[in-house]
Amino acid sequence: MAQKQARRLKKVRVSAEELSVICQQIAMILRAGLPLYDGIDALSGNYRGTSLAYRFRLLRKSVLETGSLYRGLSSAGMFPDYMAEMALIGERSGELDTVMDNLAQYYQREAYIRRSIHTAVAYPFIIIAMMTVLIAVLVTSVLPVFEDVFSGMGINALQNPWISAGVNAGKIILIVSCIFIILSLLALLMIRMNQTGRFRRFLLTIFPPLRNLEEQMHAGRFASVLAMLLRDGFPMDESLRLIGRIVQPGIIADKIAACLYNVENHMAFAEAIEKMHLFKPLHMRMIHVGVQAGQTEAVMAKIAEIYENEADEKLAHLVSIIEPTLVAVMTVVIGAILLAVLLPLLSLMRAMV
Repeated sequence: MAQKQARRLKKVRVSAEELSVICQQIAMILRAGLPLYDGIDALSGNYRGTSLAYRFRLLRKSVLETGSLYRGLSSAGMFPDYMAEMALIGERSGELDTVMDNLAQYYQREAYIRRSIHTAVAYPFIIIAMMTVLIAVLVTSVLPVFEDVFSGMGINALQNPWISAGVNAGKIILIVSCIFIILSLLALLMIRMNQTGRFRRFLLTIFPPLRNLEEQMHAGRFASVLAMLLRDGFPMDESLRLIGRIVQPGIIADKIAACLYNVENHMAFAEAIEKMHLFKPLHMRMIHVGVQAGQTEAVMAKIAEIYENEADEKLAHLVSIIEPTLVAVMTVVIGAILLAVLLPLLSLMRAMV
């Protein structure tokens, strides 16, 4: 029974828009001065009768028993680990309302990213699928008609270079289009099913612009959370240890672990952070000056703002080139279709002259 319940918990996925709204509601509850349990009880009531009602009952029960939002988010089985770990940082720093407000903005930005990518990809993707169907009809139904016409005229269509070129062009584009569509659908399916994020990280290694964008977003989050923890008086090693819990295993997590190790072994923070190779040289100079001036949290907050703005600009640029790229591919496909139809027609006209 417990295993069945655990499997059922894993299936629930909450959209980024929904997560943003939930985080915003929790932030408003905390700012209003309501006790955490009363606020979660009211929030749970808003979802009564929905598909998430059972999960919110688990959240409400855990918060009542432990008094911890982190425990409640972890036990509900529908919230990302990043959200739960950030809630833990908020509880330990005494800025849970600020953390939840930042999470609301983070998931709102993530929802915007997904909508932008879907908008840029969906229309050209549909057109490519339609072109693929059209090519299949041409190759399997239309071009054989031309072959029959040539046969009736006593001409061997298979030996005609024009028809051969048209048929081959159609078949090649058909194969390429089908492979593209199948690979795209498989990639989307793997990203959705792979909960560990390994497949997603594999795709990032294939596309360097996406990998650079991901690293920049991680750098911005790292600087933002570190600034908040330092501002609330957390020691540097404890701050790095908490931040290490909110990132997924990978290059960034390894860099944070190495930085923590160096700090614990009495290396200066500026030197340890430089060895991470997470920030640009210009921003590393800002960190060195900030540490010497005793303004580490202020300079980290400024760097977080810079990196978040740069990441938004890069993302907008990447999204803006997706649609023109796919349109260019569609142009090639349409040209191949025209060749597949016009070349046999031209050959037929030449034969009739």
